[in-house]
Amino acid sequence: MSRIAIVGAGVAGLAAAWSLRRSGRNVVVFEKSRGLSGRAATRRRNGKCYDHGANFFRTDDPEVAELVHRVLPTGDLVEIPGEVWTFGADGKPSAGDPVLNARPKHSYRQGISMLGKLLAEAAEPEVRRETRVGRMERAGGRWRVFDDAEGELAECSAVVMTPPAPQSATVLEASTFDPDLRGALCDALSRTTYEQQFSFILGFGCEWARGGPFHALVNLDRGHDVTWISFENDKPGHVPGGETVLIVQMSAGWSAEHYDVPRAGLVPEVVERVRRILPGMPEPGWWDVQRWAFARPTRAVDVDVLRTAEQEGLYFAGDALFGRGRIPLAIKSGLEAARHLADR
Repeated sequence: MSRIAIVGAGVAGLAAAWSLRRSGRNVVVFEKSRGLSGRAATRRRNGKCYDHGANFFRTDDPEVAELVHRVLPTGDLVEIPGEVWTFGADGKPSAGDPVLNARPKHSYRQGISMLGKLLAEAAEPEVRRETRVGRMERAGGRWRVFDDAEGELAECSAVVMTPPAPQSATVLEASTFDPDLRGALCDALSRTTYEQQFSFILGFGCEWARGGPFHALVNLDRGHDVTWISFENDKPGHVPGGETVLIVQMSAGWSAEHYDVPRAGLVPEVVERVRRILPGMPEPGWWDVQRWAFARPTRAVDVDVLRTAEQEGLYFAGDALFGRGRIPLAIKSGLEAARHLADR
């Protein structure tokens, strides 16, 4: 049976793998890291887990809802109580959009990364972790996939690329196939822009009055160094009772300015910025940090250009196709790529 390679085991790649496996395809997934789910990421520390990338996801889209609520196991799925409020440059919280806040927010008891793990369990593809794809060759109607040490990984009838657009462009630039198509694809992918972002995790051995019935606070006017604060202890199963864990995401401008600064030296400044928004916040007892080079796309890739590659058995998925970092959009893009592939 013809093999299909998927580059990247984020939720876009794993959704594509699930759909292709459901139609009986032989699928191998290459993932450069040890984990699954990409930016739907969870860490564990001293009996706590926290979502330090995407904070939650919604299932308003019927296709995503069908997958999450009826295809995948739901025993670990949790709804997050509390609203998302807003704040501006002055740092003063105010109530958020009541329509948006009426829509359920979801994670998993063991963390949001369970979404990718459940997709992988449902699809049962071959997954090769800690395997970085370096380049590909097109010959005789097939693709040969190589790692970054020039070792051949697989020969496939089709490839689905799901990394952030600039990383996909790097792989294609090193690849051998139609030069005009390669040039057009690399140009389109390279034009897609992303924001860098620091996510800080602040841990406390107590709870305190947060000042409103909110789960999270988001900055909408892009006038503050902090762009997001959320209470991980609102999520069932994440944080033991009597403790608090905050996820603090810094703005793109602040993150770019401080990207190469030693992380420990940034914590006092982050705490000071957060305390201006949450005046009752005590001193954290511990902290953690994640530096995201491709936190969220801010400009969508030209999908029409990407579609021209499908005649060569090359497909694309990921939130860059929409220009917005949303888990449901990434899932949708993976399912759509699988449909396009199955239709050819």
